[in-house]
Amino acid sequence: MKILGISGSPRTELRSGSIKVVQKILENTGCEYELISLHGKNIGGCIGCMACAGDNVCKVNDDMKTMRDKIVEADAYVLSGVNYFNTLNAVMHSFMERWYQFRHREADILWGKLAVTVSLGGVDPAPPSEHLNTFCIMNMIKVVDNVQGIGAPGCSYCGYGETCKVGVHYFKYGPGVPVTEDTIPNVTKDDELMLAAEQAGKKLGEQLRSADYSREETTQEMMKIIAAMGEAMQGH
Repeated sequence: MKILGISGSPRTELRSGSIKVVQKILENTGCEYELISLHGKNIGGCIGCMACAGDNVCKVNDDMKTMRDKIVEADAYVLSGVNYFNTLNAVMHSFMERWYQFRHREADILWGKLAVTVSLGGVDPAPPSEHLNTFCIMNMIKVVDNVQGIGAPGCSYCGYGETCKVGVHYFKYGPGVPVTEDTIPNVTKDDELMLAAEQAGKKLGEQLRSADYSREETTQEMMKIIAAMGEAMQGH
């Protein structure tokens, strides 16, 4: 069993809480894994050209090409996004949009696989989770756990965090409080978050290895969820 972890934060590894949380989850799965950061990656959103409809292979020429085989070959995923303007950040959204290439003509490339989703935010970590979970559902992937936590806001690094009256740091601490290592949120020092990540990793690994796990049965479970969503939409 191999798990693919995607840190959707565009930040460098030094400043990315996303990488650290995804790593914590992966290392607790007990499975082989690979972690990819989207920092520095050139990944555009789906352009709706439909050139992938015939063979389920995206024809857009960017860094997504180098990751397609890894996505296909993985048995499960850890997918992490961050809260930008109360939604999923752009590069992670683009990355997930490009999974449209797997959905044509009832292709079962990803059907019945498992995932853990991760969402971080400087104030509210919740909004990206809804988007990541929906992307998984639409690809017939079952989300077995969701991990949410507070990461460092951009105000911690911009150079004006102590005086900018519309920034998170100023809102939280008020005037005259310097930006220091103690005031910058650090996911590795958040015991509750790290414990949640550890438990999510163990849960993912255990479910993957379980004799009761079946991609076929999981696919049927996800189909029922999508059917219920369709019925709800028709009801409106």
